[in-house]
Amino acid sequence: MPEHKRIQGPEETRNPLLFLQPEEKSHKPTLDGHGCRGDGRKPNQIRPLFLQCGLNPHATGSVYLEHGKTKVLCAVYGPRDKERREELNPEGVLSCEFKFLPFSCKERKTYQQDQEEKEFSTIIVQALQRAVKLDTFPKLQLEVNIVVIENGGNALAAAILCASAAISDCGIEMFDFPVACSVVRFGNEFLVDPTVEEEYVKSELEAEVSSTAAILIVYLPALDEVTTLTQKGELQAEEVMKGIELCREGCLRIHQRTRDLLTQQVKTTS
Repeated sequence: MPEHKRIQGPEETRNPLLFLQPEEKSHKPTLDGHGCRGDGRKPNQIRPLFLQCGLNPHATGSVYLEHGKTKVLCAVYGPRDKERREELNPEGVLSCEFKFLPFSCKERKTYQQDQEEKEFSTIIVQALQRAVKLDTFPKLQLEVNIVVIENGGNALAAAILCASAAISDCGIEMFDFPVACSVVRFGNEFLVDPTVEEEYVKSELEAEVSSTAAILIVYLPALDEVTTLTQKGELQAEEVMKGIELCREGCLRIHQRTRDLLTQQVKTTS
């Protein structure tokens, strides 16, 4: 006897993989003859930035952020009681859970946190602890939940920026507003705020194997302090210093744009 409460599927179906377009085998150069990247930016330019506060009514503070094609949503809960009461800490505790949504990347992600996502969660906590005044909510916990809706590149830096804006949306006191920026090396050039294509250069091009080296910093503009530095790949000391300086300049531009957006939203809601 058929079940009338269920929607019956069609009798004939087709495999959806038949409608997928084959990937192009030709690799477009990351930099053209005029020194411009695939999206038209110069090597030291950042992508367009947009953010919207207060989209999650159930959270203490929430922010939706778009950085180029990268889309991130952050919700902050608390301060509230700690999960583990046996820990004796007079200051507050900051926790973070970072997650790529299953459809956010080219390769489907699992529903459980993988090793990369756990590592990103740890980096975000280290980046934010230096900026948040934890002594203002002693023996309480501030929970930061971040999901990447679409990974268009530089997802970790976008997540840190989104978390900083969400914490400020909570009204939590901070020493400074942390921002993050990353660069990748492409030949002799450093590309600021890379896209996902620039982060994962095809290894089939033998001359571009070394272009996957990357640097990310978390910067406090008012204090002029770098709280977190991560490096991937092999770089010389001179290249590391050059990459850090380019990241710092990118952080300053991102901070200026974020401050203008937050100020504009405060004026609109007031």
